[in-house]
Amino acid sequence: MIYLTSNPDKMREAKEFFEKKYGIEVEILNPDFEPVEIQATTCSEVVAYTVKDAAERLGKAVVKSDAGFYADALGGLPGPYSKYFDKQIGVEKFLHMLKDESNRKARIEHCWAYCEPGEEPKVFIGGSDGTIATEESGQSSRWVDKFFIPDGETRTISAIRDENYEESNKYWGDAKQQLVNYLLSKEK
Repeated sequence: MIYLTSNPDKMREAKEFFEKKYGIEVEILNPDFEPVEIQATTCSEVVAYTVKDAAERLGKAVVKSDAGFYADALGGLPGPYSKYFDKQIGVEKFLHMLKDESNRKARIEHCWAYCEPGEEPKVFIGGSDGTIATEESGQSSRWVDKFFIPDGETRTISAIRDENYEESNKYWGDAKQQLVNYLLSKEK
């Protein structure tokens, strides 16, 4: 299967998770065409469209992941556009925008989609609910991790990750595991 990404962290994690843990061979590919990412309200819509288009173009099974962040106070924004919020305003300005906001509820979503040529995509969704911290903490490279506090926790995902990488991953949900389970069931 081909994993569409140019993100070095995602490449490393995919090799570690799929190949080393489950023996599922993954070819990391930044194709010679620009993968289509539609404008949509959810990550699941974005990845489903992307993998279907790429599977048809490449003639091979394709997988792609995407993450979103949905802040209640912003009507669900940035949603699947969190990467652009990070790039355009960053953590500090984002938190400043919400400094007087009492509704700090939010949700993170992590989606994985798989598609074979001529088939409909399979989408797997994970994530968690939580709140937006008033200040960033931790060393994680993901901007959302620096200010998102999962329900039941008092620290950001990034602060949790600084102490226990595996523990921090559970808050992004089990979409990747759902995908593995699906792939392993296809082999039987």
